[in-house]
Parts: sequence; C-alpha cells; structure tokens
Amino acid sequence: MGLPGSFPCIAFSRPDRAGVSYQPNFPMLRIPIFFCFLCLNAAAAPAGSFTTESAVAHALAHNPDLLAARFSIGEAAGALRAAGRLSNPELETDLKPNVRGREFSFSVGFAQRFPLTQRLRLEKAVSQAGLATAQAEVRAGERRLATSVRSVAVKILSLRASRDLKEKQIATSREMSAAATKLAASAEGSTLEATQLELETQQLSLDLLQLDAELAALTGQARPLLGLPSSETITFTGALPEATLPDHPGPDLTSRPEYQAALARSEAARQNVALAKANRWEDASIGVSAELDRANDAPDGLQTDGLIGLRFSLPLPFWNKNEGKIEEAEATAARTGKEADALAANVRAEAAAALGEMTAARRIMDETGKNLLPKAREIEAKFTAFHQQSQPGIQLADVLRAREKRLAIEQAALDALRTFHLARIRFLAAMGQ
Repeated sequence: MGLPGSFPCIAFSRPDRAGVSYQPNFPMLRIPIFFCFLCLNAAAAPAGSFTTESAVAHALAHNPDLLAARFSIGEAAGALRAAGRLSNPELETDLKPNVRGREFSFSVGFAQRFPLTQRLRLEKAVSQAGLATAQAEVRAGERRLATSVRSVAVKILSLRASRDLKEKQIATSREMSAAATKLAASAEGSTLEATQLELETQQLSLDLLQLDAELAALTGQARPLLGLPSSETITFTGALPEATLPDHPGPDLTSRPEYQAALARSEAARQNVALAKANRWEDASIGVSAELDRANDAPDGLQTDGLIGLRFSLPLPFWNKNEGKIEEAEATAARTGKEADALAANVRAEAAAALGEMTAARRIMDETGKNLLPKAREIEAKFTAFHQQSQPGIQLADVLRAREKRLAIEQAALDALRTFHLARIRFLAAMGQ
C-alpha cells in the first residue's frame, strides 16, 4: 500500500504508442482484482500524468526484471504438478526361438514400481513449499520495486525544491548585482562590491547546473524502474508533503513477503529432511508375467505349455543408506530456520532505525522552522537595510554572510524533509505496508 495522506503527483511525458502487456496465465496464480484495477488505471491514464501510486502500478506492470521474475511462479507450479507421481509402469517381452528347430519360448510381463515410504507425499509437500517461496519472492520484488519508485520520487522532488531555492538565490543576487553596478557607474558605490556580487551570481549558477546533473541522474534511474526506454522524457511534478509521524505498533512480520519467503524456504527444507530419510528405501517393484513355452517332448512331439508368474523386487539399503543427503538436508533446514530468525530481527531493527531517523528529522525541521529560520531572516533583513543606508561598519560581506546563513538553514530544512520521507518509506515497508 502507498503512503497514507496526500502525496505528490508524479508525471512524465511520453509519445503515444501502442503497448502490449503480457501476463502469463499460471495455474494456482491469482492476480488480485485491485492490482488489475491499478494496472488498467495506469494504462488508461493521460500521457504525462501519473500520481505516485499509479507510477508504482505502472512499474509493477512494466518493469522487465519483475516480469521475468514472475515466470518463476510458473516454474514452481510446473514442478508441483510433476511431483508426487508414481513412475510409469513397465511392459516387458522376451522371445527365445530355438535356431535348430521349431521350439521357442515367449513371455510378456507387466511391472509397476511403488514407494514403500511416504516419498510421494513428501515430494508434493516440498514442491508446494517451493511454490509458496516463489510467490512470496515475487511479492517481495514488487515491494522493493514500489519502495524504489517512491524513494526516487522523493529524491527528485527534494532536488527540485533545492533547485527552486537556488533560483531564488540567483534572482536576489542578480538584483543586488544590478543595483551595485548602477551605483558604481554613478560613482556612488564600489566597483569591487559589484564585481563580488556578480561572482556570487555565477557561483550560484554553477551550483544550479550541479543540481540539474543530479536530477538527470535520478531521472535516468527512474526510467528502468518504470519500464521505460531511455528516449522517454520524464518529469516529476508536485512537492513533498508535510512531515507526519505514522503510528508504530510494531512491524507485522506475517505481512512481509521476505519473511513469508523465508518461512516457506524453511518449511521446504524441513520437508526435504523427511524426504531424504524416506529415500533410504528405493522403490519396490511388483510385476505379473505370462509365458508360452513350445518344446519337443518325446515321444509325444511338440508340446505347448503356458505359465503365469508373479515378480517382486526390493532394493536393500546395505551400501547406500542416503546418509550424505540426510546430513545435507538437516544442515539446510537448520540454516534456513536461522535465516528466518535473523530476518525477523533485521526487520524489527530496520523499523526502529527508520522511526528514529524520522523523529530526528522532525526535530530538525521544528527547530529550523520555528527558531533558526525566523532569526536568520530577521538578521539578513537588518544587515541588508543597514548596508543600503550606508551604516558605518556594515559591509557587503556582512550581508552576504547573513544571506548565506539563511539559505543554509533553508537547505537544511529541505534536507531534513527529504530524510524524513525516505525514512518513512523504509519504515512503512518494514511494517509490512
């Protein structure tokens, strides 16, 4: 699910083109109606207009890595259908003619192998756990993709806010530079101050180019996430919402697809231990045969005899008791169990760390917005007024330092807002949302 509350819109413009979306129809795979609805909305959305969640739905429907990963469910479903079946019966024939006469022997036999243990049921259980693992891993991939799309959106919107702030700085510097140049031309001001302001404007323009380069890099990251070619022009519109701390009752491990996949792998390993033990006994074989024997029986001549027989075969576990496979399966079961426990601990730690990061970022925003930024603006306004009034001891450097402090505080507030929303995305993902 997406971030609750209002969230910015994400939009990108692209040329109209016919798109073909292929979704494999796997047995035992059910696509939620809500997900299909989101995909249809994403396909039907006007070109160049996407909300955050419709962009996520577009990525879920078109990301090539995710589309490839979904075929693993079909592989696991096929393995499940093939598991737990008896081997095919065997038909045997034997013809033995006498090369020196009319005597011969001909037999027909039918044999079927069957397990003496619960091997077939255990094979089915292992494959069922494998299918559950594949489905959970695909859901985990969908969650990671959605988190990546939202994170890139937050970073780009944050950079756009920083760029807007930098453009305001440039506009202010240009106004001050123009005023200083005019005063210097009329011999009422210093030429050095005008040159210094012009140099600052050029430095800010260079910073703006650096922000544009970072935006281009992030846009390049967004294209493959959304399944778009490099020729697509992507633009993001909107602004980051206000920072609101979410409720934190604790992470819901049962809703985390990574944890579900870990549990499914652990279950598959546990069933595989029982399967390895069951495989100590190979399949037995029972057969029935009919034989026709034509032989010369003196003094009666050629006689034809018919025989019917039963056959039973049982491989004995003398030399190979499958000890190596059993030991391997037990080690795998122990490892997967510990991996599930470690993942649960990591999820709790991830949620706690993200919540702590959100709380710290919120304190920074409160401090800058309520205390630091109003004072910085007040000081900058006073220095600017004193400098314009040619107050003794007030230099242009004082005005520039005051403005630099104010802009640094504004940028710190933007960085804290960006940190808050990135941590919020990680927190909601850790909570299973």
